[in-house]
Amino acid sequence: MELWEADERPAPAPRRRRRRPGWNTVLPVVVALALVGALVFVVPLGEDEGGSRPGGAPAEPEVSSLASIGDNPLLRRGTNLPDVRCDLPGVRADHGALHRFYSAELRCLDRAWEPALTGAGLDFERVTVDVADDPDTACGALPPPERATGLYCAEDATIYLPRQRTLDAFGLSDEAHLATLAHEYGHHVQHLSGILSDANGQLNRYPAGSPPDRELGRRVELQANCFAGAFFSSASGRGSITDGLADDSVDDFRNWVDSDTHGTSDTQREWALRGYRQGDVGTCNTWHAASADVT
Repeated sequence: MELWEADERPAPAPRRRRRRPGWNTVLPVVVALALVGALVFVVPLGEDEGGSRPGGAPAEPEVSSLASIGDNPLLRRGTNLPDVRCDLPGVRADHGALHRFYSAELRCLDRAWEPALTGAGLDFERVTVDVADDPDTACGALPPPERATGLYCAEDATIYLPRQRTLDAFGLSDEAHLATLAHEYGHHVQHLSGILSDANGQLNRYPAGSPPDRELGRRVELQANCFAGAFFSSASGRGSITDGLADDSVDDFRNWVDSDTHGTSDTQREWALRGYRQGDVGTCNTWHAASADVT
């Protein structure tokens, strides 16, 4: 399961840059923009050999719940990212400089997230970044510029952030570029931990665009915001990411406009703040959150 981030931006408002991300699934192994059914096997508790529950009541088939995604070992409370120092070049517009900036941040993200994943018994793999304006991805062509800023593709372990699209969206704002890549890396963490695969299985239960479908999408996206916040907590005040820049990067999530796939701008910032304030990946469990907290 891969994610691309739609970015249908309205006309700029004075003194406030607004961005609208969106999300969709891409499964190029089967058919682009199509979902594949997932088999979930559950062994019911308390059954006797005849398939009945204690007391003779007939057994009912178990159905995995949305909240079961939150039982992922990565989401245990007390899963903290280590302190990391990020030495980053400045954000500049030319291709090579922008790629160096993103690559430096990625290596810092790797140092923060690898211990958390391996400590939870999960395998770690690096992801790369591609800033080409017309990339050839294993997940197919990017949506048009008016619909998407970039693509996270697990098929080739690459985050695609085409240079001109990102510059049009963010200019040379350090915090916007930092926050966007940290959010996309959050989807990589979800992929490595199996959260995306579990979410994909749940998506097949709901009609596309239905309220439950949209809520599930928000839980995915808000968790990526929270993962980004946890990273900024681990990097704040060390190297290039000063306390002020970390604050601004987390605050940048309020610039994503209200969306039924990502939540209101206040909710998007609130989940980023949860990870930032606590530094505990367990606080990013959107799957155990009430529906009212992921609006």
